[in-house]
Amino acid sequence: MAGVPSDFDYVIVGAGSAGCVLANRLTEDAGTRVLLLEAGGPDRDLFIHMPAGVYKIWHDPKLNWNYRSEPDAGMLGRQIPVPRGKVLGGSSSINSMVYLRGHPSDYDRWAGEFGLPGWDYAHCLPYFKKAERSERGADDWHGDDGPLGTSKPSTGNVLYDAFREAGAEAGVGSSDDLNGYRPEGLGLYDSTKWNGRRCSAAVGYLHPVMNRPNLTVETRAHVLRVDMDGDRAVGVTYDQGGQRKTVRAGAEVILSGGAINSPQLLMLSGIGPEDELKAAGIDCKLALPGVGRNLQDHIDLKMQWACTRPVTLKNLGHPLVKLGVGIQWLATRKGPVASNIWEAGGLVRTEPGLPAPNIQYHFAAVGMDYDANGKIRLQQGFQIHISQLRQEARGELKLNGSDPHGAPKILFNFLTTEHDRKELVDGILLGRHIINTPAFRDFLGAEQLPGPTVRTRADALDYVRAVSETEFHPSCTCRMGADDMAVVDSDLKVRGVQGLRVVDASVMPNVISSNLNATVIMIAEKAADAIRGRAPLPPFRPKFFFDAEEPLVMEPT
Repeated sequence: MAGVPSDFDYVIVGAGSAGCVLANRLTEDAGTRVLLLEAGGPDRDLFIHMPAGVYKIWHDPKLNWNYRSEPDAGMLGRQIPVPRGKVLGGSSSINSMVYLRGHPSDYDRWAGEFGLPGWDYAHCLPYFKKAERSERGADDWHGDDGPLGTSKPSTGNVLYDAFREAGAEAGVGSSDDLNGYRPEGLGLYDSTKWNGRRCSAAVGYLHPVMNRPNLTVETRAHVLRVDMDGDRAVGVTYDQGGQRKTVRAGAEVILSGGAINSPQLLMLSGIGPEDELKAAGIDCKLALPGVGRNLQDHIDLKMQWACTRPVTLKNLGHPLVKLGVGIQWLATRKGPVASNIWEAGGLVRTEPGLPAPNIQYHFAAVGMDYDANGKIRLQQGFQIHISQLRQEARGELKLNGSDPHGAPKILFNFLTTEHDRKELVDGILLGRHIINTPAFRDFLGAEQLPGPTVRTRADALDYVRAVSETEFHPSCTCRMGADDMAVVDSDLKVRGVQGLRVVDASVMPNVISSNLNATVIMIAEKAADAIRGRAPLPPFRPKFFFDAEEPLVMEPT
């Protein structure tokens, strides 16, 4: 570091889930100067902070990169939406707020399969707890004094309780806390809300420290490249309001743009697969073949039933009801729009003998479809979304030329293996079995999606190909490890480069078995200690119960 001119000690690229954590933790040291750069704007939109407002902002181009995949052969050539947050808080400002950490075996797999002993669940759990301010209070699995507020479900809707009860009746189990003692089965989801408002990474970590004199936050700052001096990253060049600016980092540049933007920026900076860089007309400064490879996400599809009783959230679609509940929320931070809608779900095995859950369900106490303009219409029904957790297929992210303002090429390669196709069909059959339990006897109407015409496994696979999208959990494109395809080491330093780290979902070796936000925040908390030279928190190994029952997959009649 000696002799490197610096405007800041650390330059963080991306004010998403990880970047906000790092900005907070690194500036706890008063002598450390940090610049946080965000391509989007401030998170002032009211609907960001109203939990049910997520559907108002979901595709807003002011808040969302709105990427799309390349045509995917396994999905009948369709291009899949890939929304990513472009605002302070990143995707934590536009997601569905589900707070779920995945399965403990996910992290033990990182440690064992990829040679990352400090990343098993025992070493990660203390950082989950450090981050969390749980409404449940502190115990072996939860923290109660961290920046990230997490709350239990708020609506008390009978359909969410029915879904949890159906887990036991269907043989997949039920849980009172899917982040706790029993991380499997069906249950009610905690969410990143506090006092009826979304608790994004910006709300929890960034806003409370914005006035620190050693923290500078610049919005609408689109980073064009990482500037290199030999094998050292020394700063970044960015575009802000049409002006090109350069800033230097005396200690490190930290990329926290997520699994799409971080590998893209590495490649634009000359770090990545050599042949691809040359094809784009970019001088290769360091050949790292793993950059952009190993792309993983959770494929997702929905099922829907009519509800025979008026207990759903359908009335939220009525203009007068919207007005009333909006006023209620503004005055009290309570009421139906204080819900994130996806209040129940769980992790299940579709067949006995699997080492860990392979399907995640999200349950909403309302039916939904879209009008000709793409606007959501609410229906008297309920819906489950099926997510495949451990797919075999791997995708990739490539440059689409050398323009830093252009979108990269995103290819998922979904449904290219028999394993992946079979599991999603099993997820549909098990979903039907769950909904046809006694817990739903008083509510169950006709199946609307996929519907009664989908009777065979072949029918179900056709439905999967036609309607599946993703859970919007892209990850693993700059993965940790020590092999030739790893991009970063166990401390998240880019291999072969000094002064450059990646801290975001891209560093996961394998995607976890759940929504990503909680885990990305944990990764950033853990990275902050490593960057500051602090000893890691001691590991903690609480007891867990893993469901030993054999779930029943109902074959179609």
